[in-house]
Amino acid sequence: MEWKKGVISGIIAGIVMLLIGLVFMMIPFTPGLTQWYSVTFPEMSSPMAMSIMMAGIVVIGIFMGLVYSVINSAIPGEGARKGVNYGIMVWLLAGLMWPIMMMRFAPAYMWITELINGLITYSIAGAVIAIIYKKL
Repeated sequence: MEWKKGVISGIIAGIVMLLIGLVFMMIPFTPGLTQWYSVTFPEMSSPMAMSIMMAGIVVIGIFMGLVYSVINSAIPGEGARKGVNYGIMVWLLAGLMWPIMMMRFAPAYMWITELINGLITYSIAGAVIAIIYKKL
């Protein structure tokens, strides 16, 4: 296990995940998503809560990088494809949780949007981790 490579690639992946989330919220069909979150979870709209959530996303990236450093030899594929495979595995284990819970109380377009966003975000983050990890 090369934990330093995992941490560095995870930090970069966490920042990429943050950027993807910010870009995703700017897409024309998602403003309702932002409004829904601020109405449903008003306590999460404060600057402090937003800062904590952003730090949490980077921590998720670091955790993904560390886990990758442990299991990378068991992940099928090469290069970015290996990372996408890893990202999909993480999404299946962790990323599906929120959209599935949302099915209980959110409109369908909300949880479908989160489902797609999660798949894209985790896949790209996994690819970033694999590429950076290999270069270090």
